[in-house]
Amino acid sequence: MPGFELFGETERKHVNDVLENGVLMRYGFDAMRNGHWKASAFEKAFAEKMQVRHAQLVSSGTAALTVALASAGIGAGDEVIMPVFTFVASFEAVLALGAVPVLADIDDTLALSPGAVENAITGKTRVVMPVHMCGGMADLNALRSLCNSHNLLL
Repeated sequence: MPGFELFGETERKHVNDVLENGVLMRYGFDAMRNGHWKASAFEKAFAEKMQVRHAQLVSSGTAALTVALASAGIGAGDEVIMPVFTFVASFEAVLALGAVPVLADIDDTLALSPGAVENAITGKTRVVMPVHMCGGMADLNALRSLCNSHNLLL
């Protein structure tokens, strides 16, 4: 959710480097870059930090959810369980792929209720997508256990 943002000198320097270079696009313009590939360098550093082979920068949280679902093979007719109290990007990502959002109730923490998720699972369910709203964290251990027992993605 939008909030107060604080940008320090390091962040300002990185943004100014891109602005001064004049190349705002991620790809192309090789001759103008003078060897500066901020996005690629960050992806590499982030992948190393996370100890994974690949990391992919995207333009927004909506794009991140869409890419994550698409890379998991989610598509037309697949059901994605999400909380009734959510952010619009959750719906946008699911609907963009032709999948079906299935709403499940929340608990006292304002997060997805594992019991409600279990009741919402059908033969078409492929993903459980918790959304942590207003600082309330979903019970990821319970959801992971539930997903493992039903062979679902979390």
